[in-house]
Amino acid sequence: MKPPRKPPHAAPRTLSKPASAPAPAERAEVKYHGAGSCLGLWNQRPKDILRVYVERARLPDFSSLLKWCSAERTPYHVVDKEDLEKLTETVHHGGICMLALEPRTLTFAQLRVALRDNQNPQLVIYLDGVENPHNLGAMLRTCAHFGVQYVLGAQGSLPRLSPSACRIAEGGAEHVRLIALEQPLLDLRELADDGFQIIGTAVSQGTSVYAFDYPQRTLLVFGAETVGMSRELRELTQQVLRVPGSAAVESLNVSVACGIFTSEFYRRHVATKKAATGHGPTRPHAKGK
Repeated sequence: MKPPRKPPHAAPRTLSKPASAPAPAERAEVKYHGAGSCLGLWNQRPKDILRVYVERARLPDFSSLLKWCSAERTPYHVVDKEDLEKLTETVHHGGICMLALEPRTLTFAQLRVALRDNQNPQLVIYLDGVENPHNLGAMLRTCAHFGVQYVLGAQGSLPRLSPSACRIAEGGAEHVRLIALEQPLLDLRELADDGFQIIGTAVSQGTSVYAFDYPQRTLLVFGAETVGMSRELRELTQQVLRVPGSAAVESLNVSVACGIFTSEFYRRHVATKKAATGHGPTRPHAKGK
């Protein structure tokens, strides 16, 4: 195997706090639905909940939540199934809907500081053209399960965290931060300067994921299922991995592939340590603005 090549250096960018920090952006109100999504929101961001709607037939399932609403004076409504379908614009509402503020954003500078201060093994995901909300939701669920805290993408290309994606994530979206990069190529080079190895993924080319020794600081790039990684990102990668299989089908769904790649990182750097010591590394979150 050839030694990994290091991406070209970018001009260093300071991590110091600017003289006058920009005012926090006003957060939009979003209608979340699905039991896993809403209960995850309640557990992680209860102060962001503005109003709750529960299907009459599902009252026993959400009794603890409604008791909390009463105690905190958060408005809630008991509605019929048909009314909830109109409110959420879907039949897949899971008997509940929450009107809540969207999560706080995180800047690239804040991300860099958080990654620099965390000395545990770290896996960061970069999405290059993955825009389907169902795929995004499934990937966020996987990331939450394996302790991946940050998913990056280019501004204008990284999809927003829609209610549909949150429902598919089953609460996982509350544990993973989506970060849109204004200058993705420059930002990825700076993460490489901070010690991250940029690893690409492909359908049929590259090293088997099962034979690869993941670096402790890895940034894993997933391209769109039809065209893969862009040429510019491929040039930044220091290694390309694939998932070997029977070749009965052309490729895996990107969310399924994400599960395999992230589980291998977890197995090598987290599960092994847990087995040896009885506990794994702690992973503190960066604070949003």
